[in-house]
Amino acid sequence: MDNYIEQIIEKKPDIKQRLLFLASVLLTVFGVSIMIFWNMGLGAIVTAVGGFLIYVAKNQQSQEYEYVFVNCDCDIARITNKQNRKEIFSLKGGDVQKVISYNSQEFDNEQQAHPNLVIKDFTSGDKSKQNDWHVFIVNNMGKTLAVGLELNDKTKEYVETYYKNKYNRC
Repeated sequence: MDNYIEQIIEKKPDIKQRLLFLASVLLTVFGVSIMIFWNMGLGAIVTAVGGFLIYVAKNQQSQEYEYVFVNCDCDIARITNKQNRKEIFSLKGGDVQKVISYNSQEFDNEQQAHPNLVIKDFTSGDKSKQNDWHVFIVNNMGKTLAVGLELNDKTKEYVETYYKNKYNRC
């Protein structure tokens, strides 16, 4: 019988997403200004493009990560605008070398030991929740990856159970 747990983390919009939204609003205002003061046709086109970009940017700001742990494996999906779900990463239990806290000295040591360490961040991005961020050090196709997840208490217990010898509580 498989043991299963899932968790959903709401991701804070990053600076790139916020700048895209701001630029879209400014483009729309610029388009309206062109319509009023210069050329109606060109202004309408610029306003329409700005409006479309506002729609796209607003949808991109609503993102969540879903972690689904089944035994030692974890599938990670991104949910955009609470409707579009896409699998983006899969952790195989056998590939996980260790699970450590993001704020730990051990993670700093891993980064120094592997200068080409690829970090995949699937956390909320909320700095006030960094104590819940954990890094799964994974050997995937000859590359060492650090996969960042934000675990709640229930998920931490699950990880402690299934990654007993690999989990560092520090």
